[in-house]
Amino acid sequence: KQWYQRRVRESYRVCHVMSRSPSPDYLMTTSLSHPNNVAVIPTNPPEDEQSCSESFADDDAPLMRPKEEKPRLTLFVVLLCCVSTIGGFLFGYDTGVVSGALIKLKADFNLSDLQQEWIVGIAVAAAAFGAGTGGFFSNSFGRKPTIILSSVFFTAGSVLLFTAKSFVELVVGRVVLGLGVGLASMAIPPYIAENSPPAYRGRLVTAFGATICTGQFIASVVDGGFSKVHEGWRWMLGIATIPSVIMCLGMLFLPESARYLVQKRKLEEAERVLQKISGRSDVSYELQEISETLEREQEFSSRGFLFMIREIARNGPVKHAIAIGCGLQAFQQLGGINTVMYYSTTMIKMAGITDDSLAIWLSCIPSFMNATFAMLSMAIVEKVPRRRLLLTTLLGTILGLALLGGAYFSISRTTAAVTPASSTCPGIDTILNCDTCVSRSCVFCSQDKTTPGQCILPTASNNCTEPALHYRAEDVCFSPYSWTIIAAMVFYIAMFATGIGTLAWTINSEIYPMWVRGYALSLSTMTNWIFNLIIAFTFLDLTNIMTKYGAFWMYSGITMIGWLVFYFKLPETRGVPLEKVEQLFS
Repeated sequence: KQWYQRRVRESYRVCHVMSRSPSPDYLMTTSLSHPNNVAVIPTNPPEDEQSCSESFADDDAPLMRPKEEKPRLTLFVVLLCCVSTIGGFLFGYDTGVVSGALIKLKADFNLSDLQQEWIVGIAVAAAAFGAGTGGFFSNSFGRKPTIILSSVFFTAGSVLLFTAKSFVELVVGRVVLGLGVGLASMAIPPYIAENSPPAYRGRLVTAFGATICTGQFIASVVDGGFSKVHEGWRWMLGIATIPSVIMCLGMLFLPESARYLVQKRKLEEAERVLQKISGRSDVSYELQEISETLEREQEFSSRGFLFMIREIARNGPVKHAIAIGCGLQAFQQLGGINTVMYYSTTMIKMAGITDDSLAIWLSCIPSFMNATFAMLSMAIVEKVPRRRLLLTTLLGTILGLALLGGAYFSISRTTAAVTPASSTCPGIDTILNCDTCVSRSCVFCSQDKTTPGQCILPTASNNCTEPALHYRAEDVCFSPYSWTIIAAMVFYIAMFATGIGTLAWTINSEIYPMWVRGYALSLSTMTNWIFNLIIAFTFLDLTNIMTKYGAFWMYSGITMIGWLVFYFKLPETRGVPLEKVEQLFS
Protein backbone atom coordinates (compact mmCIF):
# COMPACT_ATOMS: atom_id res chain seq x y z
CA LYS A 1 0.00 0.00 0.00
CA GLN A 2 2.81 2.39 0.87
CA TRP A 3 4.51 1.69 -2.46
CA TYR A 4 1.26 2.31 -4.30
CA GLN A 5 0.72 5.61 -2.46
CA ARG A 6 4.23 6.72 -3.37
CA ARG A 7 3.58 5.92 -7.05
CA VAL A 8 0.37 7.90 -7.03
CA ARG A 9 2.09 10.83 -5.39
CA GLU A 10 4.90 10.67 -7.93
CA SER A 11 2.39 10.82 -10.73
CA TYR A 12 0.63 13.74 -9.09
CA ARG A 13 3.89 15.68 -8.73
CA VAL A 14 4.75 15.11 -12.42
CA CYS A 15 1.24 16.19 -13.36
CA HIS A 16 1.62 19.27 -11.16
CA VAL A 17 4.82 20.24 -13.00
CA MET A 18 3.31 19.64 -16.45
CA SER A 19 0.36 21.87 -15.66
CA ARG A 20 2.84 24.70 -15.31
CA SER A 21 5.32 23.75 -18.09
CA PRO A 22 3.67 21.58 -20.79
CA SER A 23 6.07 19.51 -22.89
CA PRO A 24 5.51 17.94 -26.29
CA ASP A 25 7.07 14.73 -25.02
CA TYR A 26 5.82 12.26 -22.47
CA LEU A 27 7.29 12.03 -18.99
CA MET A 28 8.18 8.93 -17.02
CA THR A 29 8.66 8.46 -13.30
CA THR A 30 10.29 5.47 -11.68
CA SER A 31 9.63 4.13 -8.20
CA LEU A 32 12.68 3.91 -5.97
CA SER A 33 11.67 0.56 -4.55
CA HIS A 34 10.49 -0.89 -7.89
CA PRO A 35 12.79 0.50 -10.61
CA ASN A 36 11.30 -1.69 -13.34
CA ASN A 37 7.85 -0.17 -12.93
CA VAL A 38 7.45 3.01 -14.93
CA ALA A 39 4.49 5.36 -14.83
CA VAL A 40 3.91 7.14 -18.14
CA ILE A 41 2.20 10.51 -18.20
CA PRO A 42 0.71 11.30 -21.63
CA THR A 43 1.72 14.37 -23.62
CA ASN A 44 -1.57 16.15 -23.09
CA PRO A 45 -1.14 17.94 -19.78
CA PRO A 46 -4.12 18.93 -17.65
CA GLU A 47 -5.44 22.42 -18.11
CA ASP A 48 -4.87 23.44 -14.50
CA GLU A 49 -3.61 22.13 -11.18
CA GLN A 50 -7.13 21.38 -9.97
CA SER A 51 -7.48 18.56 -12.49
CA CYS A 52 -4.24 17.12 -11.11
CA SER A 53 -5.75 17.10 -7.66
CA GLU A 54 -8.91 15.44 -8.95
CA SER A 55 -6.98 12.81 -10.89
CA PHE A 56 -4.35 11.94 -8.32
CA ALA A 57 -5.85 12.99 -5.01
CA ASP A 58 -4.44 10.92 -2.17
CA ASP A 59 -3.82 12.94 0.95
CA ASP A 60 -2.32 10.01 2.78
CA ALA A 61 0.47 9.47 0.27
CA PRO A 62 3.83 10.81 1.38
CA LEU A 63 5.56 13.45 -0.68
CA MET A 64 8.76 12.48 -2.47
CA ARG A 65 11.95 14.33 -1.49
CA PRO A 66 12.76 16.83 -4.26
CA LYS A 67 16.02 16.14 -6.02
CA GLU A 68 18.44 18.97 -6.59
CA GLU A 69 21.37 18.80 -8.99
CA LYS A 70 23.61 20.56 -6.49
CA PRO A 71 22.80 21.35 -2.83
CA ARG A 72 22.73 25.06 -2.11
CA LEU A 73 24.13 26.92 0.88
CA THR A 74 22.12 30.12 1.09
CA LEU A 75 23.31 33.43 2.48
CA PHE A 76 20.63 33.16 5.14
CA VAL A 77 22.12 29.93 6.51
CA VAL A 78 25.62 31.43 6.49
CA LEU A 79 24.48 34.50 8.45
CA LEU A 80 22.52 32.36 10.91
CA CYS A 81 25.56 30.16 11.49
CA CYS A 82 27.93 33.14 11.91
CA VAL A 83 25.76 34.85 14.52
CA SER A 84 24.85 31.76 16.53
CA THR A 85 28.42 30.41 16.62
CA ILE A 86 29.51 33.54 18.48
CA GLY A 87 28.17 31.52 21.41
CA GLY A 88 30.76 28.85 20.62
CA PHE A 89 33.44 31.53 20.52
CA LEU A 90 32.36 32.79 23.95
CA PHE A 91 32.25 29.21 25.22
CA GLY A 92 35.88 28.74 24.16
CA TYR A 93 37.03 32.18 25.26
CA ASP A 94 35.60 31.97 28.76
CA THR A 95 36.95 28.46 29.34
CA GLY A 96 40.36 29.32 27.88
CA VAL A 97 40.98 32.78 29.32
CA VAL A 98 41.11 31.47 32.87
CA SER A 99 44.38 29.69 32.08
CA GLY A 100 46.36 32.94 31.87
CA ALA A 101 44.17 34.92 34.25
CA LEU A 102 44.74 32.33 36.97
CA ILE A 103 48.46 33.18 37.13
CA LYS A 104 47.64 36.82 37.84
CA LEU A 105 44.72 36.07 40.15
CA LYS A 106 46.90 33.77 42.22
CA ALA A 107 49.37 36.61 42.84
CA ASP A 108 46.80 39.39 43.43
CA PHE A 109 44.46 37.39 45.69
CA ASN A 110 47.04 34.98 47.16
CA LEU A 111 44.95 31.99 46.02
CA SER A 112 45.57 28.46 47.27
CA ASP A 113 45.36 25.39 44.99
CA LEU A 114 41.84 24.73 46.30
CA GLN A 115 40.72 28.30 45.54
CA GLN A 116 42.18 28.05 42.04
CA GLU A 117 40.24 24.84 41.49
CA TRP A 118 37.10 26.59 42.73
CA ILE A 119 37.50 29.46 40.26
CA VAL A 120 37.90 26.98 37.42
CA GLY A 121 35.47 24.33 38.64
CA ILE A 122 32.54 26.48 39.80
CA ALA A 123 32.00 27.77 36.28
CA VAL A 124 31.96 24.19 35.02
CA ALA A 125 29.41 23.20 37.70
CA ALA A 126 27.20 26.14 36.70
CA ALA A 127 27.57 25.14 33.04
CA ALA A 128 26.42 21.60 33.90
CA PHE A 129 23.34 23.05 35.61
CA GLY A 130 22.71 25.40 32.67
CA ALA A 131 22.97 22.53 30.21
CA GLY A 132 20.66 20.38 32.33
CA THR A 133 17.95 23.04 32.48
CA GLY A 134 18.60 24.19 28.92
CA GLY A 135 16.57 21.33 27.49
CA PHE A 136 13.46 22.55 29.32
CA PHE A 137 13.97 26.17 28.19
CA SER A 138 14.75 25.11 24.64
CA ASN A 139 11.67 22.88 24.31
CA SER A 140 9.33 25.28 26.14
CA PHE A 141 10.41 28.66 24.78
CA GLY A 142 12.45 27.81 21.69
CA ARG A 143 16.09 27.64 20.66
CA LYS A 144 16.31 31.35 19.87
CA PRO A 145 15.19 32.71 23.30
CA THR A 146 17.50 30.21 25.02
CA ILE A 147 20.49 31.47 23.00
CA ILE A 148 19.54 35.09 23.77
CA LEU A 149 19.32 34.23 27.47
CA SER A 150 22.79 32.68 27.31
CA SER A 151 24.18 35.92 25.82
CA VAL A 152 22.66 37.86 28.72
CA PHE A 153 24.46 35.56 31.17
CA PHE A 154 27.70 35.96 29.20
CA THR A 155 27.44 39.74 29.42
CA ALA A 156 26.49 39.86 33.10
CA GLY A 157 29.21 37.39 34.09
CA SER A 158 31.92 39.29 32.21
CA VAL A 159 30.91 42.56 33.88
CA LEU A 160 30.92 40.97 37.34
CA LEU A 161 34.40 39.53 36.79
CA PHE A 162 35.74 42.83 35.47
CA THR A 163 34.61 44.63 38.63
CA ALA A 164 35.42 41.84 41.16
CA LYS A 165 37.30 42.89 44.31
CA SER A 166 37.32 39.64 46.30
CA PHE A 167 37.49 35.90 45.89
CA VAL A 168 33.73 35.59 46.54
CA GLU A 169 32.91 38.09 43.78
CA LEU A 170 35.14 36.15 41.41
CA VAL A 171 33.22 32.97 42.22
CA VAL A 172 29.84 34.68 41.69
CA GLY A 173 30.96 36.05 38.32
CA ARG A 174 32.18 32.64 37.24
CA VAL A 175 28.84 31.07 38.26
CA VAL A 176 26.88 33.52 36.08
CA LEU A 177 29.30 33.01 33.21
CA GLY A 178 29.02 29.23 33.57
CA LEU A 179 25.23 29.39 33.23
CA GLY A 180 25.68 31.18 29.90
CA VAL A 181 28.19 28.59 28.69
CA GLY A 182 25.87 25.72 29.65
CA LEU A 183 22.82 27.18 27.90
CA ALA A 184 24.83 28.01 24.76
CA SER A 185 26.42 24.56 24.56
CA MET A 186 22.99 22.94 24.76
CA ALA A 187 20.94 25.23 22.47
CA ILE A 188 23.29 26.31 19.66
CA PRO A 189 24.23 22.93 18.04
CA PRO A 190 20.59 21.82 17.54
CA TYR A 191 19.64 25.34 16.40
CA ILE A 192 22.28 25.15 13.67
CA ALA A 193 21.47 21.53 12.79
CA GLU A 194 17.75 22.24 12.45
CA ASN A 195 18.40 25.25 10.22
CA SER A 196 20.96 23.61 7.91
CA PRO A 197 20.56 21.68 4.63
CA PRO A 198 21.47 17.98 5.19
CA ALA A 199 24.41 18.23 2.78
CA TYR A 200 26.02 20.98 4.86
CA ARG A 201 24.74 20.12 8.33
CA GLY A 202 27.87 18.35 9.54
CA ARG A 203 30.16 21.16 8.41
CA LEU A 204 28.02 23.91 9.94
CA VAL A 205 27.59 22.16 13.28
CA THR A 206 31.31 21.44 13.33
CA ALA A 207 31.76 25.20 12.98
CA PHE A 208 30.41 25.45 16.54
CA GLY A 209 33.25 23.25 17.77
CA ALA A 210 35.72 25.17 15.61
CA THR A 211 34.67 28.51 17.09
CA ILE A 212 35.12 27.06 20.59
CA CYS A 213 38.75 26.36 19.67
CA THR A 214 39.10 29.79 18.05
CA GLY A 215 37.80 31.40 21.22
CA GLN A 216 40.38 29.53 23.27
CA PHE A 217 43.16 30.75 20.95
CA ILE A 218 42.00 34.38 21.09
CA ALA A 219 41.80 34.02 24.88
CA SER A 220 45.46 33.00 25.04
CA VAL A 221 46.46 35.97 22.85
CA VAL A 222 44.48 38.34 25.08
CA ASP A 223 46.12 36.76 28.15
CA GLY A 224 49.54 37.41 26.64
CA GLY A 225 48.66 40.97 25.69
CA PHE A 226 47.56 41.87 29.22
CA SER A 227 50.16 39.74 31.04
CA LYS A 228 52.29 42.77 31.97
CA VAL A 229 49.40 45.18 32.62
CA HIS A 230 48.53 46.01 36.24
CA GLU A 231 45.41 43.97 37.12
CA GLY A 232 45.39 42.80 33.52
CA TRP A 233 43.18 39.89 34.55
CA ARG A 234 40.24 42.32 34.66
CA TRP A 235 40.58 43.00 30.95
CA MET A 236 41.19 39.33 30.21
CA LEU A 237 37.90 38.37 31.86
CA GLY A 238 35.85 41.47 31.01
CA ILE A 239 36.51 41.90 27.29
CA ALA A 240 34.10 39.04 26.48
CA THR A 241 31.28 41.56 27.00
CA ILE A 242 31.75 42.82 23.42
CA PRO A 243 31.01 39.59 21.47
CA SER A 244 28.22 38.64 23.89
CA VAL A 245 26.38 41.90 23.17
CA ILE A 246 26.89 41.39 19.42
CA MET A 247 25.39 37.88 19.62
CA CYS A 248 22.41 39.11 21.64
CA LEU A 249 21.61 41.84 19.10
CA GLY A 250 22.18 39.55 16.12
CA MET A 251 19.87 36.83 17.44
CA LEU A 252 17.03 39.35 17.70
CA PHE A 253 16.93 39.50 13.90
CA LEU A 254 17.15 35.75 13.25
CA PRO A 255 14.11 33.42 13.11
CA GLU A 256 13.27 30.51 15.33
CA SER A 257 14.05 26.96 14.23
CA ALA A 258 11.59 25.71 11.60
CA ARG A 259 11.00 22.52 13.58
CA TYR A 260 10.10 24.48 16.68
CA LEU A 261 7.70 26.66 14.64
CA VAL A 262 5.97 23.56 13.26
CA GLN A 263 5.72 22.21 16.80
CA LYS A 264 3.92 25.42 17.81
CA ARG A 265 1.61 25.20 14.74
CA LYS A 266 3.16 28.31 13.13
CA LEU A 267 3.26 26.66 9.72
CA GLU A 268 3.47 29.82 7.61
CA GLU A 269 6.51 31.05 9.54
CA ALA A 270 8.07 27.60 9.34
CA GLU A 271 7.52 27.52 5.57
CA ARG A 272 9.24 30.89 5.15
CA VAL A 273 12.22 29.70 7.21
CA LEU A 274 12.52 26.47 5.20
CA GLN A 275 12.36 28.46 1.95
CA LYS A 276 15.26 30.62 3.14
CA ILE A 277 17.23 27.55 4.18
CA SER A 278 16.74 25.59 0.94
CA GLY A 279 16.48 28.48 -1.52
CA ARG A 280 13.39 26.81 -3.01
CA SER A 281 9.77 27.92 -2.99
CA ASP A 282 8.36 24.39 -2.72
CA VAL A 283 9.17 23.01 0.74
CA SER A 284 6.06 20.85 1.10
CA TYR A 285 8.10 17.66 1.50
CA GLU A 286 10.19 19.12 4.33
CA LEU A 287 7.08 20.45 6.08
CA GLN A 288 5.34 17.08 5.90
CA GLU A 289 8.45 15.23 7.10
CA ILE A 290 8.85 17.55 10.09
CA SER A 291 5.14 17.40 10.91
CA GLU A 292 5.06 13.60 10.91
CA THR A 293 8.08 13.43 13.20
CA LEU A 294 6.71 16.04 15.57
CA GLU A 295 3.41 14.20 15.91
CA ARG A 296 5.22 11.47 17.79
CA GLU A 297 7.24 13.96 19.81
CA GLN A 298 4.11 15.81 20.93
CA GLU A 299 2.37 12.53 21.72
CA PHE A 300 5.09 11.70 24.23
CA SER A 301 5.76 15.19 25.60
CA SER A 302 2.06 15.76 26.30
CA ARG A 303 2.08 12.76 28.66
CA GLY A 304 4.76 14.15 30.94
CA PHE A 305 8.42 13.69 31.72
CA LEU A 306 8.06 10.34 33.52
CA PHE A 307 6.21 8.84 30.56
CA MET A 308 9.01 10.07 28.30
CA ILE A 309 11.59 8.34 30.51
CA ARG A 310 9.63 5.08 30.44
CA GLU A 311 9.31 5.24 26.66
CA ILE A 312 13.04 5.86 26.27
CA ALA A 313 13.71 2.88 28.53
CA ARG A 314 11.55 0.67 26.27
CA ASN A 315 13.03 2.00 23.01
CA GLY A 316 16.28 0.16 22.29
CA PRO A 317 17.50 2.37 19.40
CA VAL A 318 16.96 5.57 21.39
CA LYS A 319 18.74 4.14 24.43
CA HIS A 320 21.62 3.18 22.16
CA ALA A 321 21.77 6.70 20.68
CA ILE A 322 21.70 8.40 24.08
CA ALA A 323 24.40 6.08 25.40
CA ILE A 324 26.62 6.88 22.41
CA GLY A 325 25.95 10.63 22.69
CA CYS A 326 26.69 10.77 26.41
CA GLY A 327 29.72 8.53 25.87
CA LEU A 328 31.12 10.91 23.25
CA GLN A 329 30.81 13.85 25.64
CA ALA A 330 32.18 11.91 28.61
CA PHE A 331 35.25 10.57 26.79
CA GLN A 332 35.86 13.99 25.26
CA GLN A 333 36.43 15.31 28.78
CA LEU A 334 38.07 12.18 30.24
CA GLY A 335 40.69 12.56 27.52
CA GLY A 336 41.99 15.49 29.56
CA ILE A 337 41.49 18.27 27.02
CA ASN A 338 40.31 20.85 29.51
CA THR A 339 43.16 19.93 31.81
CA VAL A 340 45.39 21.13 28.97
CA MET A 341 43.26 24.21 28.15
CA TYR A 342 42.47 25.36 31.71
CA TYR A 343 45.98 24.72 33.03
CA SER A 344 48.06 25.12 29.84
CA THR A 345 50.01 28.05 31.30
CA THR A 346 50.51 26.18 34.57
CA MET A 347 51.63 23.08 32.63
CA ILE A 348 54.15 25.13 30.65
CA LYS A 349 55.50 26.51 33.92
CA MET A 350 55.69 22.92 35.18
CA ALA A 351 57.92 22.29 32.17
CA GLY A 352 60.49 24.72 33.54
CA ILE A 353 59.40 28.14 32.17
CA THR A 354 59.70 30.47 35.17
CA ASP A 355 58.63 33.80 33.63
CA ASP A 356 54.85 34.29 33.94
CA SER A 357 54.51 36.44 30.82
CA LEU A 358 56.54 34.04 28.67
CA ALA A 359 54.51 31.07 29.93
CA ILE A 360 51.27 32.87 29.01
CA TRP A 361 52.52 33.66 25.51
CA LEU A 362 53.74 30.10 24.99
CA SER A 363 50.24 28.86 25.84
CA CYS A 364 49.15 30.50 22.57
CA ILE A 365 50.89 27.69 20.67
CA PRO A 366 48.57 24.84 21.75
CA SER A 367 45.57 27.17 21.48
CA PHE A 368 46.51 28.10 17.90
CA MET A 369 46.93 24.44 16.99
CA ASN A 370 43.56 23.68 18.57
CA ALA A 371 41.84 26.31 16.40
CA THR A 372 43.74 25.34 13.24
CA PHE A 373 42.91 21.66 13.40
CA ALA A 374 39.31 22.35 14.39
CA MET A 375 39.02 24.32 11.13
CA LEU A 376 40.56 21.34 9.33
CA SER A 377 37.91 19.10 10.86
CA MET A 378 35.20 21.47 9.63
CA ALA A 379 36.66 21.32 6.11
CA ILE A 380 36.79 17.51 5.87
CA VAL A 381 33.81 16.45 7.99
CA GLU A 382 31.53 16.10 4.92
CA LYS A 383 34.24 14.39 2.86
CA VAL A 384 35.40 11.75 5.34
CA PRO A 385 32.97 9.41 7.14
CA ARG A 386 32.40 10.61 10.71
CA ARG A 387 33.12 7.20 12.20
CA ARG A 388 36.44 6.75 10.37
CA LEU A 389 37.59 10.27 11.26
CA LEU A 390 36.71 9.83 14.92
CA LEU A 391 38.39 6.44 15.35
CA THR A 392 41.56 7.46 13.51
CA THR A 393 42.08 10.68 15.44
CA LEU A 394 41.25 9.00 18.75
CA LEU A 395 44.24 6.71 18.24
CA GLY A 396 46.35 9.85 17.80
CA THR A 397 44.83 11.34 20.95
CA ILE A 398 45.76 8.22 22.93
CA LEU A 399 49.34 8.47 21.65
CA GLY A 400 49.48 12.20 22.43
CA LEU A 401 48.44 11.64 26.04
CA ALA A 402 51.02 8.87 26.39
CA LEU A 403 53.68 11.24 25.00
CA LEU A 404 52.67 13.95 27.49
CA GLY A 405 53.07 11.46 30.30
CA GLY A 406 56.44 10.39 28.90
CA ALA A 407 57.60 14.01 28.67
CA TYR A 408 56.76 14.67 32.30
CA PHE A 409 58.43 11.39 33.28
CA SER A 410 61.64 12.46 31.54
CA ILE A 411 61.56 15.85 33.27
CA SER A 412 60.97 14.28 36.68
CA ARG A 413 64.15 12.22 36.24
CA THR A 414 66.44 14.96 34.92
CA THR A 415 66.04 17.93 37.30
CA ALA A 416 68.82 18.85 39.75
CA ALA A 417 69.41 16.45 42.65
CA VAL A 418 68.67 17.23 46.31
CA THR A 419 71.34 17.09 49.04
CA PRO A 420 69.57 15.51 52.06
CA ALA A 421 72.14 16.68 54.66
CA SER A 422 71.30 20.38 54.26
CA SER A 423 67.57 20.02 53.55
CA THR A 424 64.71 20.70 55.98
CA CYS A 425 61.60 19.70 53.99
CA PRO A 426 59.55 16.96 55.74
CA GLY A 427 60.06 13.47 54.31
CA ILE A 428 63.44 14.38 52.87
CA ASP A 429 64.38 10.70 52.61
CA THR A 430 61.88 10.30 49.75
CA ILE A 431 62.80 13.54 47.95
CA LEU A 432 65.29 12.80 45.17
CA ASN A 433 65.41 15.96 43.06
CA CYS A 434 64.05 19.46 42.46
CA ASP A 435 60.84 18.18 40.83
CA THR A 436 59.96 16.05 43.87
CA CYS A 437 60.86 18.94 46.17
CA VAL A 438 58.52 21.54 44.66
CA SER A 439 55.71 18.96 44.38
CA ARG A 440 55.85 18.78 48.22
CA SER A 441 55.27 22.58 48.43
CA CYS A 442 58.91 23.14 49.44
CA VAL A 443 61.55 25.38 47.88
CA PHE A 444 64.65 24.18 46.01
CA CYS A 445 67.83 26.26 46.35
CA SER A 446 71.18 25.74 44.62
CA GLN A 447 74.09 27.56 43.01
CA ASP A 448 72.51 27.24 39.56
CA LYS A 449 69.68 25.35 37.88
CA THR A 450 71.69 22.18 37.19
CA THR A 451 73.74 21.59 40.35
CA PRO A 452 72.51 19.69 43.46
CA GLY A 453 70.94 21.85 46.15
CA GLN A 454 68.76 22.07 49.25
CA CYS A 455 65.06 21.32 49.65
CA ILE A 456 63.79 23.57 52.45
CA LEU A 457 60.57 24.86 53.95
CA PRO A 458 59.32 28.11 52.38
CA THR A 459 59.82 30.24 55.51
CA ALA A 460 61.44 33.66 55.75
CA SER A 461 64.29 32.48 58.01
CA ASN A 462 65.80 29.93 55.63
CA ASN A 463 64.39 30.68 52.20
CA CYS A 464 67.52 30.58 50.02
CA THR A 465 69.27 33.33 51.98
CA GLU A 466 72.81 32.00 51.67
CA PRO A 467 74.89 34.15 49.26
CA ALA A 468 76.00 31.17 47.16
CA LEU A 469 72.43 30.03 46.46
CA HIS A 470 71.53 31.97 43.33
CA TYR A 471 68.91 29.61 41.91
CA ARG A 472 65.50 29.29 43.60
CA ALA A 473 62.56 27.15 42.44
CA GLU A 474 59.07 27.15 44.00
CA ASP A 475 56.73 25.77 41.35
CA VAL A 476 58.87 24.50 38.47
CA CYS A 477 62.36 23.15 37.91
CA PHE A 478 64.72 23.33 34.97
CA SER A 479 65.15 20.25 32.77
CA PRO A 480 66.87 19.80 29.39
CA TYR A 481 63.69 18.02 28.24
CA SER A 482 61.27 20.86 29.03
CA TRP A 483 60.58 21.45 25.33
CA THR A 484 59.05 17.98 25.00
CA ILE A 485 56.01 19.15 26.98
CA ILE A 486 55.08 21.73 24.33
CA ALA A 487 55.79 19.30 21.45
CA ALA A 488 53.64 16.56 22.96
CA MET A 489 50.90 19.06 23.80
CA VAL A 490 50.76 20.32 20.20
CA PHE A 491 50.50 16.78 18.79
CA TYR A 492 47.81 15.81 21.29
CA ILE A 493 45.71 18.91 20.57
CA ALA A 494 46.03 18.42 16.79
CA MET A 495 44.57 14.91 17.07
CA PHE A 496 41.92 15.89 19.59
CA ALA A 497 40.66 18.99 17.74
CA THR A 498 40.41 17.16 14.40
CA GLY A 499 38.40 14.35 15.95
CA ILE A 500 36.38 14.05 19.12
CA GLY A 501 36.85 17.71 20.07
CA THR A 502 34.48 18.80 17.28
CA LEU A 503 32.79 15.53 16.26
CA ALA A 504 31.28 15.00 19.72
CA TRP A 505 29.10 18.07 19.11
CA THR A 506 28.44 17.23 15.44
CA ILE A 507 27.34 13.65 16.03
CA ASN A 508 25.26 14.56 19.08
CA SER A 509 23.33 17.12 17.06
CA GLU A 510 22.21 14.51 14.51
CA ILE A 511 21.75 11.09 16.16
CA TYR A 512 18.53 11.68 18.14
CA PRO A 513 15.00 11.42 16.75
CA MET A 514 13.01 14.63 17.03
CA TRP A 515 10.62 13.40 19.71
CA VAL A 516 13.45 12.96 22.23
CA ARG A 517 16.06 15.40 20.90
CA GLY A 518 15.62 18.15 23.49
CA TYR A 519 15.92 15.78 26.46
CA ALA A 520 18.75 13.76 24.91
CA LEU A 521 20.84 16.81 23.99
CA SER A 522 20.32 18.25 27.45
CA LEU A 523 21.46 14.97 29.02
CA SER A 524 24.53 14.58 26.79
CA THR A 525 25.60 18.22 27.24
CA MET A 526 25.16 17.95 30.99
CA THR A 527 27.32 14.79 30.87
CA ASN A 528 30.03 16.83 29.16
CA TRP A 529 30.02 19.44 31.91
CA ILE A 530 29.83 16.94 34.76
CA PHE A 531 32.97 15.17 33.56
CA ASN A 532 34.53 18.55 32.78
CA LEU A 533 33.90 19.48 36.43
CA ILE A 534 35.46 16.24 37.68
CA ILE A 535 38.61 16.86 35.64
CA ALA A 536 38.86 20.54 36.61
CA PHE A 537 38.47 19.84 40.34
CA THR A 538 40.85 16.88 40.47
CA PHE A 539 43.76 17.66 38.12
CA LEU A 540 46.06 19.51 40.54
CA ASP A 541 45.38 17.05 43.34
CA LEU A 542 45.76 14.14 40.92
CA THR A 543 49.21 15.33 39.86
CA ASN A 544 50.22 15.43 43.53
CA ILE A 545 48.91 11.92 44.21
CA MET A 546 49.78 10.11 40.95
CA THR A 547 52.50 12.47 39.68
CA LYS A 548 52.05 14.48 36.49
CA TYR A 549 53.07 11.65 34.19
CA GLY A 550 50.80 9.18 36.00
CA ALA A 551 47.78 11.45 35.49
CA PHE A 552 48.31 11.69 31.72
CA TRP A 553 48.96 7.97 31.36
CA MET A 554 45.68 7.40 33.17
CA TYR A 555 43.89 9.73 30.72
CA SER A 556 45.46 7.78 27.84
CA GLY A 557 44.14 4.48 29.20
CA ILE A 558 40.63 5.89 29.65
CA THR A 559 40.61 7.21 26.07
CA MET A 560 41.60 3.73 24.83
CA ILE A 561 38.44 2.38 26.48
CA GLY A 562 36.44 5.05 24.62
CA TRP A 563 37.99 4.00 21.29
CA LEU A 564 36.86 0.40 21.86
CA VAL A 565 33.32 1.51 22.73
CA PHE A 566 32.95 3.66 19.59
CA TYR A 567 34.55 1.01 17.36
CA PHE A 568 31.83 -1.49 18.25
CA LYS A 569 28.83 0.80 18.83
CA LEU A 570 29.03 3.99 16.73
CA PRO A 571 27.23 3.95 13.32
CA GLU A 572 27.94 6.29 10.42
CA THR A 573 25.73 9.42 10.41
CA ARG A 574 27.03 11.43 7.45
CA GLY A 575 24.26 12.53 5.09
CA VAL A 576 21.41 10.91 7.04
CA PRO A 577 18.32 13.19 7.35
CA LEU A 578 17.50 14.19 10.93
CA GLU A 579 14.10 12.52 10.65
CA LYS A 580 15.69 9.14 9.75
CA VAL A 581 18.39 8.88 12.41
CA GLU A 582 16.42 6.49 14.64
CA GLN A 583 16.81 3.81 11.97
CA LEU A 584 20.62 3.91 12.41
CA PHE A 585 20.35 2.26 15.82
CA SER A 586 17.63 -0.28 14.98
